[in-house]
Amino acid sequence: MKKRVLFFYLINLLITFVFAILFGGVLGSIPGNELILGTIVTVGVQLSLLVTTLIYRKKYKVKKDYNYKISKYMILSVIIPIIIVGLSSLILSLLNINYITTEYKGIIFIVALLTTIVGSIAEEIGWRGTLLPLFNEKYSPFVSSLFVGLLWGAWHFFKISTVGPLAYLLFIPNIALYGVLIGYLYNKSNKSMLVPIIFHSFINISSVLCVYGRENIQFYISSIIISAILLLIIFIFDRKYFKNA
Repeated sequence: MKKRVLFFYLINLLITFVFAILFGGVLGSIPGNELILGTIVTVGVQLSLLVTTLIYRKKYKVKKDYNYKISKYMILSVIIPIIIVGLSSLILSLLNINYITTEYKGIIFIVALLTTIVGSIAEEIGWRGTLLPLFNEKYSPFVSSLFVGLLWGAWHFFKISTVGPLAYLLFIPNIALYGVLIGYLYNKSNKSMLVPIIFHSFINISSVLCVYGRENIQFYISSIIISAILLLIIFIFDRKYFKNA
């Protein structure tokens, strides 16, 4: 299991670097709207997970273990991200970190929405659809989701250049908690890939709309606290899921 996890993660890091250079270099030299080009570069990097998954499946002859069935947990995949980001945004405002109207409007927002969905599909097929089953071979669903969440968060190393080292260190546990929440909903939905894709998309879009220009240390701390509270509530109402942790 460890060998396969290491292979998946290292190959993904390599492809991420290559895609970042290719997409960033090519699109960065094209004159145009920086927000649109930036979102395209981002989704280009996110596609590294899909490519990594294809390489991994071919090497280890692994078939997908998920589906795209409609699930009632899709509703929570919409509500929970909105609660997390919405309350975090409110806390920022109470801390006098005032709301900033997003520049993603009109056609730019539509492009951002489409690229977010495509990027979320690519990432979730990699993180939850491919890497999570590897950890499930040895660990409980809760612990496996936590490990995947930590690797998912660390993968966003480019955050260091935009939010700084300290905020990045807070970003990782924040994303790890998102990973645990996604893992819970994913497992409860009998592995419907639609659930994590929707959760991932709504986290991203909610962030663009509510915390644009305010993604900082205070936001990550607020998000961590709110996510932890939500997990505690889930634990209280569904302890059976965590018993084998």
